[in-house]
Amino acid sequence: MSDVDLEEIIREKLTFLSSPTSVSSETSLYPFLPPELVADRSFKGALGGLYSIVSTYMDQEERLAVFRAVVVASWAHLHQRRRSGEPYVVHPLMAASILAKMKLDVTTVLASLLHDVVEDTPVGKEMVEELFGEKVSTLVEGVTKLSGIRFKDLEDYQAENLRKMFLVMAKDIRVVLIKLADRLHNMMTIDSLPPEKQRRIARETLEIYAPLAHRLGIYTLKRQLEDLAFRVLEPEVYEDLRKRLRKMLPGRQSVIKEAVSQLSSRLEEEGIRAKISGRVKHYYSVYEKMKRKNLALEQLYDFLALRVIVDSVQECYRVLGIVHSLWHPIPGQFDDYIANPKSNLYQSLHTTVVGPEGSPLEVQIRTWEMHYLAEYGVAAHWRYKSGKRDVESLDEKLSWIRQVIEWGSDIKDSSDFLEHIRLDVLSSEVFVFTPKGDVKLLPRGSCPIDFAYAVHTDVGHHCVGAIVNDKIVPLDYKLQDGDRVKIITSSSGKPSLDWLSIVKTASAKSKIKAYFKRKLREENRERIEKGREILARELSRRGFDPAEHLTSSALSRVARELGFASEEALLLAVSGESVEMASVLSRLVPRVEAAEEEVERIKEQAERERRRASEFSGGLVLVDVEEGVMVRMARCCNPVRGDEVLGYISRGRGIVVHRRDCPNLAKLDPKRMVEAYWKGEEKREDYGLARVSLEALDRPRLLSDISDAVASSEAALVGINAHASSNGRAYVDMVLRVRDLSHLMSVMSKLSSLSSVVNVYRR
Repeated sequence: MSDVDLEEIIREKLTFLSSPTSVSSETSLYPFLPPELVADRSFKGALGGLYSIVSTYMDQEERLAVFRAVVVASWAHLHQRRRSGEPYVVHPLMAASILAKMKLDVTTVLASLLHDVVEDTPVGKEMVEELFGEKVSTLVEGVTKLSGIRFKDLEDYQAENLRKMFLVMAKDIRVVLIKLADRLHNMMTIDSLPPEKQRRIARETLEIYAPLAHRLGIYTLKRQLEDLAFRVLEPEVYEDLRKRLRKMLPGRQSVIKEAVSQLSSRLEEEGIRAKISGRVKHYYSVYEKMKRKNLALEQLYDFLALRVIVDSVQECYRVLGIVHSLWHPIPGQFDDYIANPKSNLYQSLHTTVVGPEGSPLEVQIRTWEMHYLAEYGVAAHWRYKSGKRDVESLDEKLSWIRQVIEWGSDIKDSSDFLEHIRLDVLSSEVFVFTPKGDVKLLPRGSCPIDFAYAVHTDVGHHCVGAIVNDKIVPLDYKLQDGDRVKIITSSSGKPSLDWLSIVKTASAKSKIKAYFKRKLREENRERIEKGREILARELSRRGFDPAEHLTSSALSRVARELGFASEEALLLAVSGESVEMASVLSRLVPRVEAAEEEVERIKEQAERERRRASEFSGGLVLVDVEEGVMVRMARCCNPVRGDEVLGYISRGRGIVVHRRDCPNLAKLDPKRMVEAYWKGEEKREDYGLARVSLEALDRPRLLSDISDAVASSEAALVGINAHASSNGRAYVDMVLRVRDLSHLMSVMSKLSSLSSVVNVYRR
């Protein structure tokens, strides 16, 4: 089916589905749907469920809009199947049903039905807007944006997906309600996926989506998401806990039944109208509490609690008094979330008492409005015909989303952003008071340092101690609900790197890291200037103008060539002596590079000469020594023809010839010495090696001039080693190949005449 054919079919079907009387039941919708879907049991079940739910609270016009969206989605997804084998359109039908059960407005339900058509089918945004209006189209586009991006890895995907989600949430929170419903149905049908993919999705659900539902106050979704993810990630633990709870429930239910009876009688006597029921904790909540408090299931008494719903706040406190008069309250087990709402605006009174049969019993007391807010959170704002919507109230509920966007804009690293979301945004909370009585909400596990940074960055930076409830506490003290916190500051106080392992909030960690990054930048600034000074001095010593060559563009180019991230990184390496000076200078100034190349050329030439040079004995007479004995010139003094010499009979190396002034002769056995002298004319093969040292004022082309002087004297450089000192002197050690002593003296004389040469001597 072509895109044109699909659009024509949809428009044709909708032409006949234009009156509210067109659909009186889900079966009356069948003629407008693809026959293949009408024959599918899973599709008919999903359609029937949605019809039943929307019929309970939507009027005829709204129901018609929903069914027109069902037609569009059914034809658009006709040839798509889920991994389970069921028609793909079942998924948007079920996601829409989840939202309809929360009695959300028709716009949200329509967008949920169509949330995949723009991304996965030929139906475009323009057609959705034409058929269902701009608001629906905008919501569909918002959901599509959350899934239309590719990332380099899972962490990057999660971080950037969350950034987009919070940006979209700030514009219209309903986008995330659709995303949560989408995720819930995916978790309900996760069994058809490969095990590894199941675990990845379940982990993401438990770490991101369930806490997000909690942060939005939508407990009805949070509970389901957590239990479904728990079942996938810990199947054996989940099943064991489920069976054990089932066995324990009857005994606990009898306690609850007795408590309901006693409390109902008292409330009736007091003239308070209330709904009293038992509330069962969901499996993951029980498991998490057991793990957090290190308790066995048998030690946990609040997995089944009492919930009381009344008409007014005043009645909440009256009921609390009655509960405490009926049963003895357990000290330290009372929380007033009406006076101090949670950040998701959850409100209730929580108290734990010694109930019937002496069993601990948790009692929650709230109004109907609080109950709707507890179950549906911000979604309660969009409940069908809930009356005039309080824009300021919604803005208050969503102010934390803007904080996420503001803080997140400063965090570039994906792992840091995820940490910020998990620790600061999606974690459970503790509420504490400032000395003035203002409430600060922090992630549970926070310490006074977190509190200090939550007050102000400067308070955090100068924190030196903390007083909690009028007692001095260590900075790693874990804050508890209701703590009154005062921070002790000092002008000399400053952060410690150890704080990074103490603080809980990502915002505090970020501010501490920023402090040390700024401090490091200041220290690096000094080192960078030192590196610049070193380069300037080296260039000046070689006769070059630093101002001409130490430009920012030149340093940046050299940094790139040497693999440094920036000009500053290069200068830091120079000041720390972690880069070869010659490598930097040769790239900064071509003439330095040429000089370095000259050194390499001379060394290569010297190596060739060294290989050609051989120990010689021509013209050397050894007294009382037979012919054919191996003779070598001593490397310590390198005698040449014309030197006064003496032979030494070595062990296994023949006779080694030394100059008579060689200091090493004094260390040798005189009995092994033999007289030696030169006679006859020198020949090419009689050339010898001599070691010469030179001291000069360092300057450009010094090595090149030395090489030229040696060559013009008909000698050869066999080896060379040069270095410069900090006082501007250059020191050169050479091995020369010469004919005889007079030839050597001639070469040394020529070297002495070179410009800037201070001294030339034989070694």
